[in-house]
Amino acid sequence: MSKLIWSNALVPGPETVEQPFKSDYYGNLLSIPRTKALAIEERKAPLPDRKVYRSMSRAGVLLSLVCLEGKGVVQPFLDISPFDVGIYCAIENGPVELSSVDTLLNVSPEDFAEEYRKLRNPKLFLRQVTNLAPAQMAIFLGIMGPLNVYNHSSYGSLHALEQAEIDIEEGRVKAAVVCSAFAFEDPLVLERIHRKDLKERVLCEGAGVCLLTHDGTFTDWYTMDYEADGSYYGIGHQIITQTITRGRHDIG
Repeated sequence: MSKLIWSNALVPGPETVEQPFKSDYYGNLLSIPRTKALAIEERKAPLPDRKVYRSMSRAGVLLSLVCLEGKGVVQPFLDISPFDVGIYCAIENGPVELSSVDTLLNVSPEDFAEEYRKLRNPKLFLRQVTNLAPAQMAIFLGIMGPLNVYNHSSYGSLHALEQAEIDIEEGRVKAAVVCSAFAFEDPLVLERIHRKDLKERVLCEGAGVCLLTHDGTFTDWYTMDYEADGSYYGIGHQIITQTITRGRHDIG
């Protein structure tokens, strides 16, 4: 199998109390009984560049936080060639900024253009761009290799792991940063998960990253057990579960 030389996870700890999730914008129409959020404020997160918060989603901030802890592990590969380190990221499309949408619902057609200009900062759109989160993380780490993004809500993490495995096996990259992040940003995404994938598990925010290299054999990521934990991490579930079950640090 590919060699996992480092992994890291950012998930709610056992001391985090389960809370029901409700949205101010959907009222009683949307309610998820068991959830755990991370106690992290995006603008207080220790990222290298303070200006990036204006264009990063919460999931993007979590992704950078979890990956930055591996900078020292990735650096030896970057020193050889930053173009031979690839990124394989599973992440949802960024959220629509609901507060401005809610305000615009009550604006007359005559005033709409002016109010839209006031309420909708152009940088808000960048939070919706799927590949911006891993691209910003790549800038922080200095990675210049291929960047792959997978946004299938149930299988995105498995697609990322599978493609990383193939690219390592075929020599397209020397090391693969396989990562994901999931945050409580889009109520409709959470409701979809609640109806389709959650079952009896607790829906949790989280982020995870694995650094993979070649060891001469092939791993079938689809056959592994991802149901041992009573938690569910959205699009990042399989990657985050791998980081938890295989350990957070060097296991090579």
